[in-house]
Amino acid sequence: MNDLPTLPSLATAESGTAHLSEELHARLKAEIVSLRWPPGTQLQEVTLGQRFGVSRTPVREVLQRLLRDGLVERFGRFWRVIRMTEEEVQEFCELREALECMAVSLALPRDPDCPADLERLIATQRAALAEGDLDAFNTLDGEFHLRIAQGARNTALLRQVETMHDKACLVRGMEGHRPHWPERVLAEHGRILNALQRGDATIAMAEMRYHIRSVVALRPPRPALA
Repeated sequence: MNDLPTLPSLATAESGTAHLSEELHARLKAEIVSLRWPPGTQLQEVTLGQRFGVSRTPVREVLQRLLRDGLVERFGRFWRVIRMTEEEVQEFCELREALECMAVSLALPRDPDCPADLERLIATQRAALAEGDLDAFNTLDGEFHLRIAQGARNTALLRQVETMHDKACLVRGMEGHRPHWPERVLAEHGRILNALQRGDATIAMAEMRYHIRSVVALRPPRPALA
């Protein structure tokens, strides 16, 4: 099993079972989407229980929730953080493209404050990169996309984008090792913002489409079938 970081115990939580479960779910989820537990990391119920100071039962229940969230999978007798295949990444990005292009087109007429907020997020993201804080950079990357979805003023759409957010963090982490990837992200975010500032929904959608498709375009080509 891959080494996992030592985590604070939940044993002293002065709360009921439901609160304990929510707290444990939040912590495990945070470790996964922040990529502190990279894709493929094995997760054993006993080991996790010891690290958090709880029994196996709440750990198992939370892992089952994370399975439904699409963040873990069964691996023999154990669990592990999901490893998305190339096909799964492709399908995920196609769904993101449809939803986020819709979001950016709706945000333009419905939320006049959105461009200014995006501009501040990009500036903060650029500062995080300059400081070498890639955790903050990735967090702000997600916040950029969520802010556009919020600007669409469509509850159903926002809910879907929020649901995809955690998997987007995993895909983002898979791309982070590529040369000049953060600089590309900033440039593409800037072009989306520029289109919104000019009030051009068509270009904003095109820039969002390019931004999301670049995730797939920059991945290694699949090996040819024999």
